[in-house]
Amino acid sequence: MIDQRRRLAAWLSGDGIEIGALHHPLPVRQGTHVTYVDWKDEAGLREHYPETKGWSLAPVSVIATAEDLGPFGDESLDFVIANHLLEHLEQPIRALKEFQRVLKPGGVLYMALPDRRLTFDRRRRPTTIEHLFDEHRTGAEANSRAHYLDWAVNVDGKQGAEADAHADELLARRYSIHFHVWTPDSFLDFFVAARREFGLDFQLVGYAAAEREIDLEFILVLARAQDEVRLPPSRMLDGRALLRLRRRLAAGPLGPPVRAVRRLLRSAR
Repeated sequence: MIDQRRRLAAWLSGDGIEIGALHHPLPVRQGTHVTYVDWKDEAGLREHYPETKGWSLAPVSVIATAEDLGPFGDESLDFVIANHLLEHLEQPIRALKEFQRVLKPGGVLYMALPDRRLTFDRRRRPTTIEHLFDEHRTGAEANSRAHYLDWAVNVDGKQGAEADAHADELLARRYSIHFHVWTPDSFLDFFVAARREFGLDFQLVGYAAAEREIDLEFILVLARAQDEVRLPPSRMLDGRALLRLRRRLAAGPLGPPVRAVRRLLRSAR
């Protein structure tokens, strides 16, 4: 998805933040300023993720979480980058509300999410809209252990007492697992429902699905609503190339997600 990431990053300009970049910050155009935000400093991240030993990490300069971006004022940012982040959050709706709060009108939210079917999450069931809404209203803490147990069984392959012990150990560490999982269709359904239910004023302006076997993610570019019409940047695909891509995708297994995006775009008008 490197090509898609770079192409859709053309939507980003001005001053913004990337949350949880770790060793894979998003490349942006020259003149675009990114402040890196994470829930721990570099030492804390390396302790929590021992697998990062020897990796070069993005320089964290602000300690904050996606659910609480307190260091940033209302309508203060041109963009927020949240790649492979939302699935790690117990309260993704709270994060979406925070992204809306800190973005200027017309500001851009850039998100890449793993497609459950193409990753180690493939044995897990997609998170339902009802589950996410319920956790947002009542709190996610009551379900924390259930999420860790699901991970222990369906990702780490533990069974019985070993799975229970592993889940308890992960819970004690508050290890950053994938609490929620989606396919492109199920995430778009969730986004439409959350926008309606919680008054989110994001509009979908860009989308890319996995196109090759090595692609593991789908990407959404959302713009906070404004009175002016949002037009694609000049670096995006020209009309003929975009038409060819649409036809190729529609004829393959990615047709249903692409059609879901089209329906979403029409509903946003």
